[in-house]
Amino acid sequence: MTKRNLKSLSQAELEAFLNFLGMKKYRANQVYQWLYQKGAASFDEMTNLSKEERQSLNEKAYISSLKLVKRQTASDGTEKYVFELEDKNRIESVLIPDEERLTLCISTQVGCAMGCRFCLTGKGGLKRNLEAHEIVDQVITVSGLLNKRITNIVLMGMGEPLANYDNTINALKILLDEKALNFSNRKITLSTAGLIPQIDKLGKEGITINLAISLNATTDDIRNKIMPINKKYPIKELIAACKR
Repeated sequence: MTKRNLKSLSQAELEAFLNFLGMKKYRANQVYQWLYQKGAASFDEMTNLSKEERQSLNEKAYISSLKLVKRQTASDGTEKYVFELEDKNRIESVLIPDEERLTLCISTQVGCAMGCRFCLTGKGGLKRNLEAHEIVDQVITVSGLLNKRITNIVLMGMGEPLANYDNTINALKILLDEKALNFSNRKITLSTAGLIPQIDKLGKEGITINLAISLNATTDDIRNKIMPINKKYPIKELIAACKR
């Protein structure tokens, strides 16, 4: 049996997996909280599970984590983190401290397919989407490195969040879940280049986060030149989608 990454499972899937291992239903809530609220890196840390249950988890499952490859600090206190994923691809997260706030910009893709002229990430193209747990793990890992709680999240790192729609939504649900990371919806902002069908879909999800549009120009002529997505979804239609 291949070991299962518990962070790749939804709450329902986690409950089913633990039931398969012979554990009681309530254990799923305990393990879920260990993964996200307490940031457990190993099953041995899950002290309210029996020794036998922890041993069973060690044999059948694992807890994924990001590997910190590089950490850079600018003169204004901004920090950039380069993380390596399990498949050796790398992503970046950026921490912006501001008085009482700690804002973390997180990635949703390895690379990007949008091709914006000003963006270094887009020059390398899109390699793959991030899984929901890889998106969330950036918050957990940086918070652990700082030993502080991140106060604000911006989905504005590598990639276009709405081009990785399902994983982005699943990550948001974990970030907002009071049993997981318990962020306020007012503290999370999703930044998009302007994918109108996904903006409309997001508006119907019932997830009331902040939406930011990366415009970078006030006319279609200029925006077409620097953001190719504008040729498909021009400014007037984009603003209408925002109002909807």
